[in-house]
Amino acid sequence: MTKKRKKIPKSSKKTRKTKERQENLIIVGIFLVFIMVVVYLFFMNIQADEDVVATVNGHGITKDELDWWYKVSIVPEYMGVITKHDFLVLSLIPQEVLMQKAKEERIKSTEDEVERLMGLLIIDNGLTLDEFEKHLNSRSITIEDIKKSFETRAVINKLLEKENINIEETGLSNGRTLQEYLDNLIDNSKIQIFPESVDRLVLKSFEETSDEICDEDKPIIRLYTTSSCQVCKESGRLFQDLVINFIGDESVQARHWSLDTGDNLLTLKKENGVPKEEVELFKKYSPDKLVPTIILGCKYKHVGKFGVEEKDEFKAILQTLVGN
Repeated sequence: MTKKRKKIPKSSKKTRKTKERQENLIIVGIFLVFIMVVVYLFFMNIQADEDVVATVNGHGITKDELDWWYKVSIVPEYMGVITKHDFLVLSLIPQEVLMQKAKEERIKSTEDEVERLMGLLIIDNGLTLDEFEKHLNSRSITIEDIKKSFETRAVINKLLEKENINIEETGLSNGRTLQEYLDNLIDNSKIQIFPESVDRLVLKSFEETSDEICDEDKPIIRLYTTSSCQVCKESGRLFQDLVINFIGDESVQARHWSLDTGDNLLTLKKENGVPKEEVELFKKYSPDKLVPTIILGCKYKHVGKFGVEEKDEFKAILQTLVGN
């Protein structure tokens, strides 16, 4: 007796529609993920572009790199004379061009070469290693920072030696100058500069208040502390060291209020109390009444410990406030 095979039922219209709906949902889901990835990359590129101050043959020089090299290379006394834009054009871009050429030639520096250059610098300045480190610390620079800068210098020196360009007092060697060699490299490089990014203020520790600069003849920078706050003592010393030059050239006014003693520690006389308007400002920008609190022209604030890590940011904000 022949067994009858079971008939497999054909898919109903309802089943087919459900399957099509599922397939459509998968396609839509993939499309949405694609859109999200594109949007993410778009905004990431915008952020990256904002951080780039120049490109040399497609390689970007970031604002952080510019700020770092500027701090390491330019002594504070000359920062008012040599702008970051000048430093970028006259020093950092030529350095990048030379380093790219050295990379093509597979030139690298050794640790011994870096140590030798550092040793020569210390000897030429008549310093001991301890004195040298102390000087660096006063500028918030570490030995590792200096080593990094001398690695670059050592590589460039080896490149120039290979190209028969020995730098002497006259700058001449075999009829060629370093400037001629550098000009040729720059002429054959694709360089773009983004001036709007060079002096862009990047806040890391300080916070913008969204207020305009207070209605004052000059920007007033304020520090609020208490005599019982241990962290405040270090913050107060650093604050005073940083504002002294700005006070000296009369570009800003500064006040350091000790809230519990009522004294402005930046004056010789002893005040009998903190003025009411100063107390109101403190409460406005430090609602939890935390110290130390720094207020810069009512436009920027920093609540909490103020140390060397915030030093460069503090100075950059002050320069912005006084229009330098």
